[in-house]
Amino acid sequence: MKPSNSRSAALILASLIASGTLFSCDEAAEVSSPASNAETTAPADEIVTEGETTESFDPGLPEQDYGGSTFTILTKGVAAYNEWGEVSIWTESENGEVVNDAIYDRNRQIEETYNIVIAEYQSGSPANDIKKSVSAGDNAYQLVMPAFGDSGSLASGGFLVDLFTLNYVDLSKKWWDQRSVSDLTIGGHLFFAGSDISNLNNDATWCTMFNKKMIQDFNDPSPYDLVAENKWTFDNFYASYQNVYQDLDGDGKAGAYDCYANLTQNENYNAYYLGTGERLIAKNADDLPVIALGVSEKSADIIESLNKIMNDDLFSLNYHKYGNLGYHLWTTQMFQESRGLFWITNLQIVIRLRDLETPFGIVPVPKYSESQEHYSNVVWTVGSYAAVPKSSDDMDRTGIILEAMAAKSTEVLRPAYFDRALTGKYLRDEESNEQLDIIISERIYDLGLAFDFGGISGILQSVMAKNSNDIASEMAKKETKIQQAIDKVVTAFDENT
Repeated sequence: MKPSNSRSAALILASLIASGTLFSCDEAAEVSSPASNAETTAPADEIVTEGETTESFDPGLPEQDYGGSTFTILTKGVAAYNEWGEVSIWTESENGEVVNDAIYDRNRQIEETYNIVIAEYQSGSPANDIKKSVSAGDNAYQLVMPAFGDSGSLASGGFLVDLFTLNYVDLSKKWWDQRSVSDLTIGGHLFFAGSDISNLNNDATWCTMFNKKMIQDFNDPSPYDLVAENKWTFDNFYASYQNVYQDLDGDGKAGAYDCYANLTQNENYNAYYLGTGERLIAKNADDLPVIALGVSEKSADIIESLNKIMNDDLFSLNYHKYGNLGYHLWTTQMFQESRGLFWITNLQIVIRLRDLETPFGIVPVPKYSESQEHYSNVVWTVGSYAAVPKSSDDMDRTGIILEAMAAKSTEVLRPAYFDRALTGKYLRDEESNEQLDIIISERIYDLGLAFDFGGISGILQSVMAKNSNDIASEMAKKETKIQQAIDKVVTAFDENT
């Protein structure tokens, strides 16, 4: 059954947006991608005006009049996904809040240009709703925006269209997150991609928050200085802040009411590991997935370092050990109360703490060593990705609207969030703004998180929960299962395109 225009979500969305609920945008780092099948040639990315270079966001699409038809986008519902629900696709009206008004402006421009009505259907179960729609062939949704893991399962299940086959969509353009395009292709196929249409992928990007007052109180090195000197590494992170732990409740043992250098969580086993430039799943010269976890010579040393950081009870507090206190809500409180110097987590926390009076800064996830060329900040599984269901009945129309919406989002929504909301409102100093550029431009996507081949995403957590460094034995037990899962997906991609 085709959903109605979801105006019933308007009050919820308006409330969230007005309260500053999280928005983000995608950076487009230039890498190569397969050629577009667009029937028209897009103009150059730059135009020259009076001797100055100005960015062009004109995708060079043909003029079309779609007669007032509805273009429905399925998203993750706020009611089901809370802070990871989608709030950057549709809003009922302008309200003076900069990001809300940018969303409204983007949609109105697209609607007027193509004579359509943009509608949002907020789903509590996106994967199931997409599967039902495709199986029924009901054209309920023209664009869908599932989370990372759902995107992987929908792609391998044959429910999504290869974006490279869409006319008018040019995935080499700056309004598509080029890192997502390069990282998420398999055998030259791409079924979901990041873009500025949704802000959630930036929210889901890992970073390191730190309490500036505690740095001063403990007379510890500034993370800003360590980044500038290329010394922001795991070893320096662990060695430089050993003086922070305090037994605040006086019970003689480390617990949830004490003060720590590092606030952390189970997800950080993977986030730290991927921060070293290693991968759970890499790709070979044929653009096919290959097992990477534990394969390189340095992986054993990396895991030993991570184990030392994560399992030192006088250095790190893992909030998953204290689930009865409210998981990340407890860590949030600890950071607010200056009982945690660092918090390696996602960028969404920056905006959640917009009312925090204590000054804080952000830097990337630490490198493994000074010889590592780039930082590597992983985008977690809770983001939102543009995908087209096979039940969308007019693929040319879908391609045109999708490309137009991506381009207009980079032109209108991205600066509203990035320049006026995040850096102008939530970050506290110019150094943090500079660090944000590094965090976003040097982020990565891992196929192991998107597809979880053979349960690979849980292996590091399992090994380190035992306070073990023996990744080789664990991988030996799981390798056949992981490879079988990879082979199944590769075959499915070839059969579904």
